[in-house]
Amino acid sequence: MLAGKYMRGIANSPVGSAVAGGAAAAGLSALGNVGSDKPGERIAAEALGAGLLGGAVGAGLPALTKYASRESAGNRVGQALDLGINSGAIPKEQIGTYATAGRNLVNASPGLGAGLAALGVTAAGGLGGQVGGGVANMMGIDPENYGGSNTMAARYSMQGYL
Repeated sequence: MLAGKYMRGIANSPVGSAVAGGAAAAGLSALGNVGSDKPGERIAAEALGAGLLGGAVGAGLPALTKYASRESAGNRVGQALDLGINSGAIPKEQIGTYATAGRNLVNASPGLGAGLAALGVTAAGGLGGQVGGGVANMMGIDPENYGGSNTMAARYSMQGYL
Protein backbone atom coordinates (compact mmCIF):
# COMPACT_ATOMS: atom_id res chain seq x y z
CA MET A 1 0.00 0.00 0.00
CA LEU A 2 2.84 2.38 0.82
CA ALA A 3 4.71 1.52 -2.40
CA GLY A 4 1.60 2.30 -4.44
CA LYS A 5 1.44 5.75 -2.90
CA TYR A 6 4.96 6.57 -4.07
CA MET A 7 4.57 4.83 -7.44
CA ARG A 8 1.58 7.04 -8.29
CA GLY A 9 3.69 10.08 -7.39
CA ILE A 10 6.47 8.95 -9.71
CA ALA A 11 4.05 8.08 -12.50
CA ASN A 12 2.38 11.50 -12.36
CA SER A 13 5.59 13.55 -12.17
CA PRO A 14 7.69 14.17 -15.30
CA VAL A 15 10.85 14.39 -13.18
CA GLY A 16 10.10 11.17 -11.30
CA SER A 17 9.20 9.39 -14.52
CA ALA A 18 12.38 10.65 -16.18
CA VAL A 19 14.49 9.29 -13.31
CA ALA A 20 12.63 5.96 -13.33
CA GLY A 21 12.82 5.66 -17.14
CA GLY A 22 16.52 6.52 -17.15
CA ALA A 23 17.29 4.04 -14.39
CA ALA A 24 15.30 1.30 -16.14
CA ALA A 25 16.99 1.90 -19.50
CA ALA A 26 20.48 2.08 -17.94
CA GLY A 27 19.79 -1.09 -15.98
CA LEU A 28 18.63 -2.92 -19.09
CA SER A 29 21.74 -1.78 -20.95
CA ALA A 30 24.04 -2.95 -18.16
CA LEU A 31 22.12 -6.22 -17.84
CA GLY A 32 22.61 -6.82 -21.56
CA ASN A 33 26.38 -6.65 -21.08
CA VAL A 34 26.55 -9.26 -18.31
CA GLY A 35 29.11 -11.85 -19.26
CA SER A 36 30.66 -9.81 -22.05
CA ASP A 37 34.37 -9.09 -22.28
CA LYS A 38 33.83 -5.34 -22.66
CA PRO A 39 35.82 -3.03 -20.41
CA GLY A 40 33.93 -1.39 -17.56
CA GLU A 41 34.33 2.08 -19.09
CA ARG A 42 32.54 0.98 -22.23
CA ILE A 43 29.70 -0.65 -20.29
CA ALA A 44 29.36 2.55 -18.27
CA ALA A 45 29.29 4.69 -21.45
CA GLU A 46 26.59 2.48 -22.96
CA ALA A 47 24.55 2.59 -19.75
CA LEU A 48 24.93 6.37 -19.58
CA GLY A 49 23.68 6.78 -23.16
CA ALA A 50 20.76 4.43 -22.47
CA GLY A 51 19.95 6.25 -19.23
CA LEU A 52 19.90 9.66 -20.89
CA LEU A 53 17.61 8.58 -23.70
CA GLY A 54 15.44 6.53 -21.32
CA GLY A 55 15.09 9.59 -19.10
CA ALA A 56 13.97 11.70 -22.05
CA VAL A 57 11.31 9.13 -22.94
CA GLY A 58 10.36 8.72 -19.28
CA ALA A 59 9.67 12.44 -18.94
CA GLY A 60 6.87 12.09 -21.47
CA LEU A 61 5.15 9.15 -19.77
CA PRO A 62 2.82 11.19 -17.50
CA ALA A 63 1.41 12.97 -20.55
CA LEU A 64 0.99 9.62 -22.33
CA THR A 65 -0.75 8.17 -19.28
CA LYS A 66 -3.15 11.09 -19.17
CA TYR A 67 -3.79 10.89 -22.93
CA ALA A 68 -4.45 7.13 -22.77
CA SER A 69 -6.77 7.30 -19.75
CA ARG A 70 -10.34 6.03 -20.12
CA GLU A 71 -11.75 9.49 -19.53
CA SER A 72 -9.61 11.16 -22.17
CA ALA A 73 -10.16 8.38 -24.72
CA GLY A 74 -13.89 8.43 -23.97
CA ASN A 75 -14.04 12.16 -24.64
CA ARG A 76 -12.26 11.77 -27.98
CA VAL A 77 -14.37 8.79 -29.07
CA GLY A 78 -17.57 10.58 -28.02
CA GLN A 79 -16.64 13.67 -30.02
CA ALA A 80 -15.82 11.54 -33.06
CA LEU A 81 -19.15 9.69 -32.81
CA ASP A 82 -21.08 12.94 -32.40
CA LEU A 83 -19.34 14.41 -35.42
CA GLY A 84 -19.99 11.28 -37.49
CA ILE A 85 -23.67 11.13 -36.53
CA ASN A 86 -24.33 14.86 -36.98
CA SER A 87 -22.57 15.02 -40.34
CA GLY A 88 -24.38 11.94 -41.65
CA ALA A 89 -21.15 9.96 -42.14
CA ILE A 90 -22.45 7.22 -39.83
CA PRO A 91 -25.76 5.75 -41.02
CA LYS A 92 -28.46 5.55 -38.33
CA GLU A 93 -28.66 1.75 -38.57
CA GLN A 94 -24.90 1.43 -37.79
CA ILE A 95 -24.72 3.77 -34.78
CA GLY A 96 -24.82 0.81 -32.36
CA THR A 97 -21.94 -0.91 -34.14
CA TYR A 98 -19.80 2.25 -34.00
CA ALA A 99 -20.73 2.83 -30.34
CA THR A 100 -19.65 -0.73 -29.43
CA ALA A 101 -16.36 -0.31 -31.28
CA GLY A 102 -15.82 3.01 -29.51
CA ARG A 103 -16.51 1.46 -26.10
CA ASN A 104 -14.02 -1.34 -26.82
CA LEU A 105 -11.40 1.22 -27.83
CA VAL A 106 -11.99 3.23 -24.64
CA ASN A 107 -11.66 0.08 -22.50
CA ALA A 108 -8.42 -0.96 -24.25
CA SER A 109 -6.85 2.50 -24.16
CA PRO A 110 -5.09 2.30 -20.73
CA GLY A 111 -3.54 -1.06 -21.55
CA LEU A 112 -2.37 0.15 -24.93
CA GLY A 113 -0.86 3.23 -23.30
CA ALA A 114 1.01 1.12 -20.74
CA GLY A 115 2.34 -1.17 -23.48
CA LEU A 116 3.46 1.80 -25.52
CA ALA A 117 5.23 3.27 -22.48
CA ALA A 118 7.09 0.02 -21.79
CA LEU A 119 8.04 -0.32 -25.44
CA GLY A 120 9.26 3.28 -25.53
CA VAL A 121 11.55 2.90 -22.51
CA THR A 122 12.91 -0.43 -23.80
CA ALA A 123 13.57 0.98 -27.27
CA ALA A 124 15.20 4.07 -25.75
CA GLY A 125 17.47 1.82 -23.71
CA GLY A 126 18.54 -0.14 -26.78
CA LEU A 127 19.09 2.92 -28.95
CA GLY A 128 20.78 4.81 -26.12
CA GLY A 129 23.12 1.87 -25.56
CA GLN A 130 24.06 1.99 -29.23
CA VAL A 131 24.72 5.73 -29.01
CA GLY A 132 26.78 5.21 -25.85
CA GLY A 133 28.77 2.47 -27.59
CA GLY A 134 29.48 4.84 -30.48
CA VAL A 135 30.66 7.50 -28.07
CA ALA A 136 32.87 4.92 -26.37
CA ASN A 137 34.37 4.04 -29.76
CA MET A 138 35.14 7.70 -30.42
CA MET A 139 36.77 7.95 -26.98
CA GLY A 140 38.98 4.97 -27.81
CA ILE A 141 37.27 2.54 -25.43
CA ASP A 142 37.03 -0.30 -27.91
CA PRO A 143 37.45 -3.92 -26.79
CA GLU A 144 38.82 -4.86 -30.22
CA ASN A 145 41.31 -1.97 -30.41
CA TYR A 146 44.56 -3.22 -28.90
CA GLY A 147 46.48 0.02 -29.43
CA GLY A 148 49.82 0.24 -31.15
CA SER A 149 51.50 -2.85 -32.54
CA ASN A 150 54.16 -2.77 -29.80
CA THR A 151 51.80 -3.15 -26.85
CA MET A 152 51.50 -6.35 -24.87
CA ALA A 153 47.85 -6.84 -25.86
CA ALA A 154 48.61 -6.35 -29.56
CA ARG A 155 51.52 -8.81 -29.48
CA TYR A 156 49.37 -11.32 -27.61
CA SER A 157 46.57 -11.03 -30.18
CA MET A 158 49.01 -11.45 -33.07
CA GLN A 159 50.48 -14.71 -31.73
CA GLY A 160 47.82 -16.70 -33.51
CA TYR A 161 48.67 -15.04 -36.84
CA LEU A 162 52.43 -15.70 -36.81
